[in-house]
Amino acid sequence: MTHECPREQEVVNAVLSGVWASIDDDEVAAHAAQCEVCGEVAAIAAVLREDAEHARREVVVPVAGQVWWRAAVRARLERTQAATQPMTLMHGLTAAIAVGLLLAILGMAWPTLTGGVEMLKSLVTIGPPSGDVTGAMLAALRQSFTLALVVTAGLIITPIAIYFALSDR
Repeated sequence: MTHECPREQEVVNAVLSGVWASIDDDEVAAHAAQCEVCGEVAAIAAVLREDAEHARREVVVPVAGQVWWRAAVRARLERTQAATQPMTLMHGLTAAIAVGLLLAILGMAWPTLTGGVEMLKSLVTIGPPSGDVTGAMLAALRQSFTLALVVTAGLIITPIAIYFALSDR
């Protein structure tokens, strides 16, 4: 339950102006002594004014030259970052193109690779009489190729996604 007093603002103004300590038998001080709301307001406002005075004495304002120097360094850093963004984008595109070319070459060479696997299959079947081992090896190669494609796609997409997530655009 909150109580309000019509003279609350007068008490706050007296405390913040600094004349509160010099008031002895003033009408406002007498009212604050009797009114519970104004008494609390006076106590809190006095603490806040004291804290503000203490903070004002302790504030250290930097020298103008130091402020200028920091602003110049920050401006130079921002210009550097702005200048490197296109190069970062180009590096990402170059990496994506290189991985794409690698996958294209791998796709073109895949029939040769499968022929090599068939040759390995014939060599392996010479050893053990069962075709189960070679079938398992071929299935593993097919699964690993699919996994390699998924990992490669992730390696291409992840840096591009990180670039766009961290860019300041």
